[in-house]
Amino acid sequence: MNYSDIHSAIFHWYQYNGRHELPWRQTDDPYKIYISEMMLQQTQVKTVLERFYFPFLERFPTLQSVADAPLETVLHAWQGLGYYRRARYIHQTARLTAPALPTTPEALVKLPGIGQSTAHAVAVFSTRAPLPILDANVRRILFRFFAQTKATPKALWQMAWDLLDRTHPYEYNQALMDIGTALCTPQNPDCPACPLKSACRGQNDPLAYPAPKPKKARPVHRTHYLLIEKGRHILMQKREGEMLSGLWELPSCSLEPKGCEKLFEIVHDYTHFRRIAVIWRCETKSSEGEWIDADRLDNVPVSSLERKIFAKLFETDTD
Repeated sequence: MNYSDIHSAIFHWYQYNGRHELPWRQTDDPYKIYISEMMLQQTQVKTVLERFYFPFLERFPTLQSVADAPLETVLHAWQGLGYYRRARYIHQTARLTAPALPTTPEALVKLPGIGQSTAHAVAVFSTRAPLPILDANVRRILFRFFAQTKATPKALWQMAWDLLDRTHPYEYNQALMDIGTALCTPQNPDCPACPLKSACRGQNDPLAYPAPKPKKARPVHRTHYLLIEKGRHILMQKREGEMLSGLWELPSCSLEPKGCEKLFEIVHDYTHFRRIAVIWRCETKSSEGEWIDADRLDNVPVSSLERKIFAKLFETDTD
């Protein structure tokens, strides 16, 4: 099917309504675009823009500066963004490719943490390559445009290729993300204002596409954290494994510790589960880990949960 009229409408809409002021849209530097794409995974534009994008680039202005830094320094700069695996992927990618990030999707998709959509995004936004992207907003638009309640990843990519404007791929992809944010929203889509309305098959019942996923009960994990002090120093351990690897935390255990003083509990939500953190003050029972000066905790990469714990311990602001 020929979508030239739709492409013209999308292009025109973007000229007048697009978020041209976003800093990653004012550069063709693959590194800066890549950092924005990694930060925007699982994180809102407003949060990235106000708190993380500029400070990270000030600390690491080039891919080479990331490659030259220890992982712990990169994790510390990422602190507060969550999903720390992204920071580890950036560090690994920098060490593999510095001084320059590749810009072809074939090379990008082979790098740690870069899937097909991110690879396409870096390529199209840095070189204007005629490629579709498939972030959450674009997926929702495709489901509705083609009136699909369900679709496999392969089918979604085929829809993305079918609708792609190969003449203006940069504007087209940026526009779809903005349309998904401003018009084709999850709950209250503004179909009359949408530039895709003339051919959108799902506009009469947009909330039916895609079919809602059944909500799953969020598991609750109860973990006991041990505050072990020696003067102004606190015993901490560096995490290993997939989740929060490389970050520092208090020693923890699954069973309630004996002979310790219970201080307080904190509830902390992750994407797929809730953690109830129970904090105990204990006598020195173990020297496994490192003694961290309490006055230097700001210099140590820790998770959001750990920052909440220390904020309550020292009565500081979590922000």
